[in-house]
Amino acid sequence: MNEKVSIIFSTYNSSEYVQSCLKSCLEQDYDNFDVIVSDDGSTDNTIEVLNKTASVYDNFYLIPLPHGERGIARAKAIEKAKKLGTKFLFIIDSDMVLKEHLLKEVITYFSDHPEVGALVIPEIAYSDYNNFYSKVKVFERNTINNAGENLGKNSIEAARFWRIDAYNSTGGININQIAFEETQPTIRFIEKGGLIKRAQFTGMYHNEKHVTLKNIIAKKRYYFSVMDKTLSTEEGGFLKALQRWYFFRPVLYRKDNLKRYIKHPLLTIGMFYMYLCLSIIGVYEILCSKFKKK
Repeated sequence: MNEKVSIIFSTYNSSEYVQSCLKSCLEQDYDNFDVIVSDDGSTDNTIEVLNKTASVYDNFYLIPLPHGERGIARAKAIEKAKKLGTKFLFIIDSDMVLKEHLLKEVITYFSDHPEVGALVIPEIAYSDYNNFYSKVKVFERNTINNAGENLGKNSIEAARFWRIDAYNSTGGININQIAFEETQPTIRFIEKGGLIKRAQFTGMYHNEKHVTLKNIIAKKRYYFSVMDKTLSTEEGGFLKALQRWYFFRPVLYRKDNLKRYIKHPLLTIGMFYMYLCLSIIGVYEILCSKFKKK
């Protein structure tokens, strides 16, 4: 199988780390792929870094946009991929680095498993920072990703590698949704009976960067404040969100993860305290957004 793959990501002031991401994409040993980047109005030198890194490649496409929302930028890149005739979409973030041979291994898997419409690509979290909440965030991300091959209905993970027809069947990204919009196609596909698996045979590194409890809360506060746009535009949106709320995630209570908690009690306390803080902020912001509408 040598069908076209489009690797897609958006950027916004990502110059510090985007070169590693782009190089890991462009240097894949698969014969038929494009890399499409939508820049969401960066004010640093992200675009310069992108163009310099990809200067000798003819399969790189850059879409400069005014600053808006991540979903809009991703949708523009996906639209470009469809025009280029892609058969597979691989939607990543600009702070991720792909393992060698990832494309080739995934396409081989799809060829051998025609019943699978999309794959969650496991993320191997890391950070160059040693402060407590950077370690907690890495621990939390790797806990969430320790979930086995099968994807449950209450999973919070977004499928990232899609057959194009499977992705189209979900309606894709709704650009009017801002919070957690990347997980909605996955949820819709599973609800329709589609099959999604975790690609445990490969993975990608995810740079969590510098994390503090304060900046986690600030980031999530914004997403919670606009989450009603997602909940109100998805059938049964509130119930779906509740089933995936922090403490209700089944992956947290897998046997393997319970063992991780025993080995790392301080990180476990930090993770659940973070979840408690985010739950309080989340409920407050969602309620506020609902009252503003009245």
